[in-house]
Amino acid sequence: MAIMAVTMPILPGKKEMWQKLMDQITVEPGRTEFVKSRDEAGVRERSFLQEGPDGDFVILTFEGKDPEASWAKIIASSPDEFKAVVKEIHGLDMSGPAPTNKLIIDSWE
Repeated sequence: MAIMAVTMPILPGKKEMWQKLMDQITVEPGRTEFVKSRDEAGVRERSFLQEGPDGDFVILTFEGKDPEASWAKIIASSPDEFKAVVKEIHGLDMSGPAPTNKLIIDSWE
């Protein structure tokens, strides 16, 4: 199983907007839709909030056979309204490829 991690800032003044988005996908019916979309993409997604003096960040992990391909499937199936909210909260243009990252160390390998 492969893993991909993505870190995104929560832009200044956007934490409340981010929390409202999380509230929509962590309770029903949003949670069922969220889980279904990840299952259909063949990936398990986890989200972490990291709060700090230099700002807040969301850390996402995607685990599956091909996390990058799963990211592309998720983006392709996401409504334009969702993409616009993500851009406003994180400054991330979801029309492009997944943010790149490099695994530095894995204690299991």
